[in-house]
Amino acid sequence: FGIDFVASPRHADGIVITGPISENMAIPLQLCYDAVPDPKIIVLAGTDAISGGIFADSTAIDRSFLLKYEVDLYIPGNPPHPLTIINGLLDLTRHGRK
Repeated sequence: FGIDFVASPRHADGIVITGPISENMAIPLQLCYDAVPDPKIIVLAGTDAISGGIFADSTAIDRSFLLKYEVDLYIPGNPPHPLTIINGLLDLTRHGRK
C-alpha cells in the first residue's frame, strides 16, 4: 500500500502515537515531531492515545502536544484492531488532509 514504518523521524511523513503522553515523553515527542519534514501527519491509535484512557486523570500525563497540533486521524479501539488501523491509514492517504 506504499506505507512503511521507519525508525528515523527524518525519513517519515508523520508520527503514530499509540499511548498516553507522559510528562517524561512530552519533550522527546516534540523533538520527534519537529524532525519530521513538512508536510506531516499525526495519527492517534487507541483509546489511551486519543483520550488518555484509564490514565486520563493522572498527574503524570501531559496532553499539551495534542492541544498545539491538529490530529489528522483518530483510530479507535483498545487496542485498535489491525484492520481498523489499515482502513484508517488507507482512507487518510486516499482522501488526503482536510
